[in-house]
Amino acid sequence: MRVAVPNRSIVMLLLAIVAGLLAAWAARQHINGKVQLLEAQARVPTSQRIVAAHDLPAGTRLTDEHLMLRSFPSTVVSSDSLPPERYTELTGAVLRAPLRAGDVVLPVHMATQKQAAFSSHLASGRRAITMPVDAINSVSGLLQPGDLIDLYVSFEYQRRRITAPLLQGVLVLATGANTQFAGSLAEGERHSYAAVTLDAAPEDAVKLVAARQGGTITAVLRPPHDGAATQKAVRGDLASLLGVNRPPPPRNDSAQVLYGNKTVRRVARIGAQAPGTSQRSGVFDLPNVQELVSAWLYAGAQAEALAGDNTLLPEPTDGHSSH
Repeated sequence: MRVAVPNRSIVMLLLAIVAGLLAAWAARQHINGKVQLLEAQARVPTSQRIVAAHDLPAGTRLTDEHLMLRSFPSTVVSSDSLPPERYTELTGAVLRAPLRAGDVVLPVHMATQKQAAFSSHLASGRRAITMPVDAINSVSGLLQPGDLIDLYVSFEYQRRRITAPLLQGVLVLATGANTQFAGSLAEGERHSYAAVTLDAAPEDAVKLVAARQGGTITAVLRPPHDGAATQKAVRGDLASLLGVNRPPPPRNDSAQVLYGNKTVRRVARIGAQAPGTSQRSGVFDLPNVQELVSAWLYAGAQAEALAGDNTLLPEPTDGHSSH
């Protein structure tokens, strides 16, 4: 019996069909793998960040048209990149470095804002005068911006030493480079300085400059709520101040005075002081009451009190509220 041999073309056709089915199955498996990978990537958490909408040169002042949002995988987002809620921080900022389209905008790309000039903190009609601490002592370095001080001047006048108040209630604006506008120092921290800056009216600044040239100036710390001015001054030496400058006892001898042919009489020696008397103390009152240099502070405190917010300085309790 003769066995039938399959036609070769049929065999080749069957092999091609099988190979096609295998290729289709392999392609389907490959596509399914890609789909699963894309789905897995789509499930990765993302975060939106602010990026440059197009190329931006340095010096560009940013507006809404310069910025856009783009999503990034949360695992690769930079810690200093800006989320959408900080969008308004960039509006009006100036770029200090160029950016390419799509670059993440960072705070370091923004130009640093210049600090307001110190003169902008001065009230109208006021002056800031800086004096070295060798002329105005620094109360052992305890002065801080915002303190009030009294300035006393010592000078020679008609061969006698006089010490008198020069300016009272002077506001300390700065000690060295530390100002009341730059925040306070940490507790326990001491800031060394070689000069203090004071708030004064123009005429007070002139007095201070003149007094520094012709005398010795000393600072005395004043409590912030004290609105009283003093008239007390001192003349003479320390013995006069302490009241121990008693003159020596007068001599009993007297000088003879001849008046022509008249009888000789004896009179007391010139300059003799009666026993039991002494020269008075060197403390005296100035003829005029000085106004406080910081009068505008108290005026501001009273205005705040009338407005219901007395936060600047307590109202003075004496009769010098207008000083």
